[in-house]
Amino acid sequence: MPEINEDDQIPNKFYNRLDNSEGIREFSNVKAYSAIRNIISTEQKRNILDKLARNIKLIISEYSENHEKRCREVNHWINKKIKTIENNALGGDLRNYCYTIFGEIKWNKGGENNIVCRRKLEPYPTEHVDLMKELDDYCEIRDNNRCNELIDDNNCLKCNKYIKKKKQEFTSRMQCICRKADCEWNKYTIDDKCTLKNMDLTFPEISCKGLSKEEELQESVTVIKKYSPLEIGFFILVFFILFYLFILFLEKFTPVGSILNRFRRRKYDLKRNIERVFDDRHSLYHSDTMPADSENKRYYIEYARPHN
Repeated sequence: MPEINEDDQIPNKFYNRLDNSEGIREFSNVKAYSAIRNIISTEQKRNILDKLARNIKLIISEYSENHEKRCREVNHWINKKIKTIENNALGGDLRNYCYTIFGEIKWNKGGENNIVCRRKLEPYPTEHVDLMKELDDYCEIRDNNRCNELIDDNNCLKCNKYIKKKKQEFTSRMQCICRKADCEWNKYTIDDKCTLKNMDLTFPEISCKGLSKEEELQESVTVIKKYSPLEIGFFILVFFILFYLFILFLEKFTPVGSILNRFRRRKYDLKRNIERVFDDRHSLYHSDTMPADSENKRYYIEYARPHN
């Protein structure tokens, strides 16, 4: 059965590229950022801001289809860098100068209000940020694979398996966070169909019985035409040969053989006893009958006078 591999999906592909150093020098020429780049305190921080500029431009060149989701990921990524390297210090270079990059990179179409990504301090405004990031990824993967539509049986089964697995994972995570019955999950919401406050909408169980009769007929015809009568006959012959060899193997090399032999001996003894009883009854029934050649025997009888 086909499966949805998260490593092959856009959320993971894009996020894995954010830390990649490939081609970052090409994106360090953002005008305002170039003017202040040399005053940044360390090369490590300059490198991270170079990546930030590159990552936002990647949205323009390769990932424009769902740019709002990509912008949430870029903000989430830079927040982690600020926390790890600067411990969220208010005057840190990353925290201050990232605003310049976010505000300067714009869509090629021009016009007003054409900034690609705006800086958001809390792209996932919850206590457990990583959980909401994973929810955001899951919903995009679900929608990209058209799991809310009935395409064909294979896609339906693939989506059902993925949705069921993710529902179990999120349920387990939620139980670890809050074991009460009245836990509040309203903040964990991306949209109406991507929220932990309504698990049935977010993780729907899809019916895979909606294939049209025409599709079912085409599938059955394909199966019928798959093998010729000659091939079917050959398979049957091979099956019986293998079955015979299997029985022979059991009889020669396993305890099953001795069981079968004992069964055969008992069957033979029972048959012989039945025949013996039948023969005994038959001999008793015919013991008083005349010999077969009694008609051919001669009898001599002498008559004498009685004595006075």
